[in-house]
Amino acid sequence: MTIKVKFLAYFRDIFGEREREVRLAGGSRLRDLLKVLCTTAEREKYIFAEEEKLNPQTVIIMNGMPVESLGGLTAPLSDGDIIAIFPYLGGG
Repeated sequence: MTIKVKFLAYFRDIFGEREREVRLAGGSRLRDLLKVLCTTAEREKYIFAEEEKLNPQTVIIMNGMPVESLGGLTAPLSDGDIIAIFPYLGGG
């Protein structure tokens, strides 16, 4: 299956591109995709807080829905999914 990943804000610099298509085996989960993307320690620190936890300062959206509501790292992926990765933005 093919997943499209979009990198927004400073994640474009961290990952060196605006978007990437990633081919994964059927039955893959979000965790599998992120491990393919995180090829450096710097990338890992922005994506993962711990091995099995997402960094709370990073927002990951799958097909317009926050991944936390879809199962987090265990969220199943399907062919054609679109993942957006960007920093948490706060303000007041």
